[in-house]
Amino acid sequence: MNIRNIMAKATAAVELMYDKTATIERFEEYVKPSGADGTRWAKVHTDIPCRLSSSTLNNAVQGDANVIQYDVKLFLSSDFKVLAGDVVTVDGVKYESAKEPFVYVSHQEVLLIRKGYA
Repeated sequence: MNIRNIMAKATAAVELMYDKTATIERFEEYVKPSGADGTRWAKVHTDIPCRLSSSTLNNAVQGDANVIQYDVKLFLSSDFKVLAGDVVTVDGVKYESAKEPFVYVSHQEVLLIRKGYA
């Protein structure tokens, strides 16, 4: 038995920790009814079991607004393709995929950024 087989068996254990669901949207090209090319946000995956983990919190003041920006790590199955720039919605909160994911045999980790105002 090699390490990849052992890690594949660990997938079920990792997935027991998933307590949320996510929707992934991607900016895609399409053809408008007029025949012109266009781009729009399209859902590529819905109701994906996942887990969130907060990593960094930064607060800054820009003018009169208190800007909130924090980084989050998303854990999900490695069966789903996530690209940098994808919009990930978890529990009604929208995040942006900051980089390409770290893909492992048992799961993948995606660094997300949430920006908002307080």
